[in-house]
Amino acid sequence: MRAVNIEPWLPLVRKPSRYIDHEINAARKPWQKVNFCFAFPDVYEVGISHLGLKILYSIINALPDCMADRCYLPWTDMIAIMRERGIPLFGLESRIALQDFDAIGITLQSELTFTNVLETISLSGVPILWSERGEDDPLIIAGGPCATNPLPLGDFFDVFFVGEAEEGISEIAGIMLDTRLRSERLARMAELESCYVPALHNQFIPQGWRVKSRKYAGFSSNQLIHQPQLLPWQLATHNRCVAEIMRGCSRGCRFCHAGYFYRPVRERPPGEIVRQLCDEIRLSGWDEAGLLSLSSSDYGCLKELLNNLLSSLDTNKTHVSLPSLRVDSLDDEIVDLMRKLGREGLTIAPEAGSERLRRVINKNLSEEQILAGVQTALDLGWQKVKLYFMVGLPHETEEDIEGIIDLINKINNLGKRRLQINVTLSPFVPKPFTPFQWAAMLPADMLLQRCVKVKQAFYRARSIKIKYHDIENSILEAVFSRGDQRCAELLKLAWQKGALFDGWHECFNFSFWREAAAECGLDLNQYLREKQPGTSLPWDFVDLGVCAEFLKAEWDKACREESTPDCRELCSACGICDDALHTDIIQPSPVAGRLIGAVPPPRPRAVQQRQFRYRIYYSKSGVLRFISHLDWMRMLFRLIGQASLQTVFTQGFSPHPKASLCPPLPLGVESVCEYVDLSFYQAYTADEIKAGFSGGMIPEFQILGCEPLTAKAPIPWGERVGILIPERHRQLTDKSLAEFSALSSRMFTKSTEKRSKTYDLKQIVGKWHWNEDQLQIEKSLASPSLYDVLTVLLGMGAEDLYALRVSREGWIFPS
Repeated sequence: MRAVNIEPWLPLVRKPSRYIDHEINAARKPWQKVNFCFAFPDVYEVGISHLGLKILYSIINALPDCMADRCYLPWTDMIAIMRERGIPLFGLESRIALQDFDAIGITLQSELTFTNVLETISLSGVPILWSERGEDDPLIIAGGPCATNPLPLGDFFDVFFVGEAEEGISEIAGIMLDTRLRSERLARMAELESCYVPALHNQFIPQGWRVKSRKYAGFSSNQLIHQPQLLPWQLATHNRCVAEIMRGCSRGCRFCHAGYFYRPVRERPPGEIVRQLCDEIRLSGWDEAGLLSLSSSDYGCLKELLNNLLSSLDTNKTHVSLPSLRVDSLDDEIVDLMRKLGREGLTIAPEAGSERLRRVINKNLSEEQILAGVQTALDLGWQKVKLYFMVGLPHETEEDIEGIIDLINKINNLGKRRLQINVTLSPFVPKPFTPFQWAAMLPADMLLQRCVKVKQAFYRARSIKIKYHDIENSILEAVFSRGDQRCAELLKLAWQKGALFDGWHECFNFSFWREAAAECGLDLNQYLREKQPGTSLPWDFVDLGVCAEFLKAEWDKACREESTPDCRELCSACGICDDALHTDIIQPSPVAGRLIGAVPPPRPRAVQQRQFRYRIYYSKSGVLRFISHLDWMRMLFRLIGQASLQTVFTQGFSPHPKASLCPPLPLGVESVCEYVDLSFYQAYTADEIKAGFSGGMIPEFQILGCEPLTAKAPIPWGERVGILIPERHRQLTDKSLAEFSALSSRMFTKSTEKRSKTYDLKQIVGKWHWNEDQLQIEKSLASPSLYDVLTVLLGMGAEDLYALRVSREGWIFPS
């Protein structure tokens, strides 16, 4: 096994917290007989938000003789360092190179991450083509929604798992434990009905053979969940603990791949959801809980669930988010419950501007229902509305674009032009296994024209913001969504030319793709044209469970502008349900009192009640020095929320602990004297405060002591800093210090994009002395950054300077 030491390079990159361990609730399981690494092909803050990968991580780590680690694709600055220094991609917790794992599982959530997939495999030190891998290389396994059309990535993955993997991942782990040779493992996995193995199936596909999508029939009684949930250091894209309240959607929107991929609808009991969330919040101090599903307002026990959350959570500390609400399901009670749980805005996805086009796409939502939902939200005090529309839908006309403008105006007038309206326009992308899989995608110029038309209609409206997705991004998404095996060469060439992070506007460069397509002799437009039902499609060998006849019937209905009822009301005979798998709806039932396992909300505190203030000192060392001040503050607030102490919280809309932190610690610097001033409703001893935080202790964070604050808290004006200087730098350091000492002034200008400011470092740096091999300096806090001061004082280059061990040793208070 090769252990990777990334620490020396962390000071040289943006957001070094992306690459360190120490998340609360991480498994950190030792090396086992079979070792998996689940890789998310995007940066940490995006990947750590993804629930599916974390569920598989928890399942594997619960199995004997198996271990699961995680990794996320580094950002471009770290990739450059890793390429230059020959550093392989590694497991976040184990620090073991991915090449030494038995299997690397990569989730495919978006076609725009496909170049990231190749970068992940390449950085791991594994050949990107399966045909070039040997017995010592790990298996590269794909899963996720985009695995439903495997051919564009068929040259790069050893195995594709199609469907929901909660049970399938354990079967794969069993095969890995039973066999040792790579070839044997592939042969055994090829026998699983949900696995497609290109090396074997491309040569020996039996007549009529199809890979069948796996469904997790036991979801409603689900025990295979991610708990306790990983608590990230960095602000994640979706920074909350989550509970999946149901899986699948019964609405049948004809453009929606997820709606067909996750069929049928399966709901979890509300009691289990409340218990899970309350346990998570009690254990880890989360300040927001999310209820996940494709259509949350269709959850059969929604009011029961929200009422029990309201009675079980301390809403002064924890908000509840409920995405994917349908406006036609809202009533006064639901909106009021959401407001009490911390929701402050309404999200509506009409998708189309006219009722005619909404019938075409089977979005059974009338303009009257949309406006009524907005009015309900306004009546209860909500002042923000998000609207999502698609442009370029099948059978769309200019009148439908005018309909989008008209609907936005009506909502604006309903809010008396004081409503904050945020509108997002997305180009329609045809997806496999939907009724619109045969539809054409409009040319880029027409899509852009329609987006610009909507945006220009509101260029004077300050309260209305219109944005639209990058058109070329959407074209690329469509190419790989409906692509065939020829797209593998296109992908490889574009990646070799520099295509990476295509979902990030600052990185996306469509010219790489044009050049690659020209070299491959591919016309990208061939993947955007309309296809006739009955013609061969690249994904025909995949069986998602929804029958082709149903999809064809839905396409015909769209052409006739006919809608299909919700399958909760009338079965549409899509073919997904059978004796083992069927729609599972939980019936509402009154629940008396608080649910078992829920956390009783604390008694409301009067603002006038006596408060006791303490200054709590702590140390922050090791890799925690790479946590930014804001990220550390968020984590500290969670630790405070988790502590078994009567902490005072602020009284605003977003309550947080009533706390004051010491001056920020520069990134890369350790400290043995950090402090936070906290208020409590009860007097405590130092030992009681220390014990109150013991449940949330994390490595390299230690509470050192505390003292009561009876008067105004003293604020330091300076700090004492210790720098460990290696012997090889001692002579240069002494010389630089002597030169600085001889100066009467030393001016230093700090420039940013907005302004420049000049400092006299002789007025900022006070005394210094040597304590063996540590240089100790006293300096003012009113200065440029510590590393700017040390650059001048020590005369070192950035790489040498950032390699030094620097620590804050103490404070200088006014006398």
